[in-house]
Amino acid sequence: MKTELIKALRGQTVAEFSTKDVNAHAVAKIYETLGLDENASASALLYRKNEVFAIISEVIQEILPKDISNIMGSFAEVKEFERNAEVQFQIKGAGKKRARLTIQKGARGGIYRAARIDNRFLGLDVEVETVGMFVTLEDILLGTITLAELYQNILQGFEERIYQGIVAALRTAKTLAPGSHVFSGSGLDLDDLDAAIRVANAYGDNVVIIGFRSMLGGISNMSTVSGSTPNVAVDDVNDIRATGRVRLYKGTPVLELPNYILQDGVTASWTFKESDLFVLPGDAKPVKVALKGQLVMEEASHPSGSKVWNAHKMLGVGLLLADNVCVVTDSAAEALDDGSF
Repeated sequence: MKTELIKALRGQTVAEFSTKDVNAHAVAKIYETLGLDENASASALLYRKNEVFAIISEVIQEILPKDISNIMGSFAEVKEFERNAEVQFQIKGAGKKRARLTIQKGARGGIYRAARIDNRFLGLDVEVETVGMFVTLEDILLGTITLAELYQNILQGFEERIYQGIVAALRTAKTLAPGSHVFSGSGLDLDDLDAAIRVANAYGDNVVIIGFRSMLGGISNMSTVSGSTPNVAVDDVNDIRATGRVRLYKGTPVLELPNYILQDGVTASWTFKESDLFVLPGDAKPVKVALKGQLVMEEASHPSGSKVWNAHKMLGVGLLLADNVCVVTDSAAEALDDGSF
């Protein structure tokens, strides 16, 4: 059954079967495992709902770390830790490539702070993060909400929380980076970006550019060769058509951070300020993400009487900081930025 659930949660297709068929087959396996007939009464389903979500959460626990690593693995090291294990990341390399500082959230869950690393291990504090889902057991068993939709809700929810930790740590890195590693001008100056890449490359290989869409859209590999038509590489044209930005800038991968709308019913604003580009050596995997303990799903009641299932998981995010963090800021965009942080 676990194999069937993994396929359904990830929305995979099998041979001639569609994702809808795969989902229905996984649901049938849940019925079979619980010893229930597919025409079981609503009361029989409700009586077994905790067992169903326990089965689903066990499988999600198995695939969540790998899927988060697939999303962020180009610049982040994602590790899973047992509930009673100490959260530590080994710092590989020495000399100029060894990080001398770590940035992580304070023990009280507040502002990100910097601390010296005195050994070859980085320890991270973790705290429980929660993703809420308006879903019932009937939704899942009747196929109203597929297992893939349920899992995407959970994966994207934790992904958002991790990105918030990453951006907060990077903002702290900007305040601590040497002045020679912070570049600022009105508009995105590609000469500044070239300089930042050169500096970051001196501290490690596989440099990556990380930023938000509004800044990344200004990166171009446009050729200045006289008579060159077109003066933009075909690969860039295809990238921009498909994603709105280039994926590679002069050999350096360009990675996009997602942003999220915050809405209070009256106004809407972005979660993150978008006026910075971060340039980091990717070989050291400067971002560290810790996932600890089991994923737990439980039902909770709202004051309105509605029900929501919450997925709880302990998370920790940290950043190895040496002189390798470079930041390119668009000061004009910074003045207009409406992001929270």
